[in-house]
Amino acid sequence: MASHPLDIPGIVGQVELVPDIWWGRSYLTVDGGKAPSAGKRAFTLQGADGRPVVATLGRTAVFASVPPVEVNGATYVAVEAPPVVARAIGALPILLVAFGGLLGALVAVIAVIVNIRVAGSVLATGAKTGVMIAVAAAAYVIWLVGAVIIMASS
Repeated sequence: MASHPLDIPGIVGQVELVPDIWWGRSYLTVDGGKAPSAGKRAFTLQGADGRPVVATLGRTAVFASVPPVEVNGATYVAVEAPPVVARAIGALPILLVAFGGLLGALVAVIAVIVNIRVAGSVLATGAKTGVMIAVAAAAYVIWLVGAVIIMASS
């Protein structure tokens, strides 16, 4: 899993967020080693003054697979969520559920999961949007080809 560096002032070492969108068990590392746990979704970091600082992971929003990190009341985001238009494009395959039957639902779920992963990547916003459009288009083509094959074999 890819880690995302965070620039948190007043913290000793390079802090990185290692996201886990499947199970919600994201964690922080400091200089490559896992940061000590300080409770549920919380980790202890070392402040520049030598005192421990608690960093808490927020909840992950839809199409933002990387949770925000809160330290001393400030929120740090490792990967910016794409704009609303890009998120809407990423959700387009879900329309296959309405008219695509079981095959459409399967293809839609896979395509939306792929788009969520793309949205949480470190790509530029334009690149994220382009990849999500390509995934949505591919989902519709895969559904159409699969439907034609199923209808032809009946």
